[in-house]
Amino acid sequence: MDEAEYERVCALDAYPVAADGGPGLSVSEETFAVIKRQVEHRRLRGALRQHRQDKTLKRYIARHGSMEEDDKRALHQDNKKKTSKRESFCAIAQSVNFSPCMLARVLLEAKYGWTKTMISNLFKDVMSGNRRWPLRMPAQPSQDANGERKIMLEAEYDRLWKEIGECIYADPYCSPLADRIRHNVGLEYEYILTAKLQSRGMVFESEDVLREKGLSKTPDVRLVLPIGVRDKEGELHVVHWIDSKAMFGDRHTHETENASQLQGYVNRYGPGMVIYWFGHVANLSSDRDVFITDAFPTDFLLPGDLDPFEGTPSLSQGDDLQLQHHTVATSFDDDFHPMSTCVL
Repeated sequence: MDEAEYERVCALDAYPVAADGGPGLSVSEETFAVIKRQVEHRRLRGALRQHRQDKTLKRYIARHGSMEEDDKRALHQDNKKKTSKRESFCAIAQSVNFSPCMLARVLLEAKYGWTKTMISNLFKDVMSGNRRWPLRMPAQPSQDANGERKIMLEAEYDRLWKEIGECIYADPYCSPLADRIRHNVGLEYEYILTAKLQSRGMVFESEDVLREKGLSKTPDVRLVLPIGVRDKEGELHVVHWIDSKAMFGDRHTHETENASQLQGYVNRYGPGMVIYWFGHVANLSSDRDVFITDAFPTDFLLPGDLDPFEGTPSLSQGDDLQLQHHTVATSFDDDFHPMSTCVL
């Protein structure tokens, strides 16, 4: 995708259909949604600072109200002008075009004095439906609109429990549910990568195997036998490792968030390849040792024109296979690259 089309995608509010007229997009509706999700998530993270300012927090705390205001409102039911309705975390966030979950975390810290660990525990408990008052979350001093600290009652905790649930299901970008979905999509594409490697008879070490060996910087796959891949210009790239990215490779994401990580893999394992499964913008600036693509290559070269299936006996229906245990010994070369040897 070129930069012009990427900018057009970012400017659109919805995926254009044929009936709308005008030029269509070269990307699928799924890729369009991924791009919009990344752009919105980046916007919300950039806006967090302005919502953490003291004056802004005081306004939010006043709008969120307290239990005492509910009691006063009950005493003045006939004079609604004297009281103001309490607003939820979600309502406040939507009124300022901000993430409900991010705003809830900010206000839980500013108004109730909770630590990040306590806030994360509350979100986890709401997600699992496991209410643990007061065992998991003991009563904490809260802060009213005047800045005074008061001990939170269970009724106030019940209100927070309900509001956090609203935030989680109303926030498609920054909620724990959205994080879980992104994590599962990432795992799905890592599985697709390993399945493609296995179907081609390629020997590799997964990220889990590398971590078991005590390596800290671990790509998704390290190839025991490197491969050669040609780009669109025909230039050959040697690949020692592959990293799977279930995202769109825009310039900001690649250069700001991923480039340093990929360079770390180059320093430890040599040149490699990153797959942006949902595509990437053209001409991403990258080290020559990192080959960027949007799909697993269909054609690649092995050292010495090695055929991984050569010498492998074909199986017929009804054949029995016997599995045997063998010892795997791991050593390291001069560059501290792990090498595994199967002792037969």
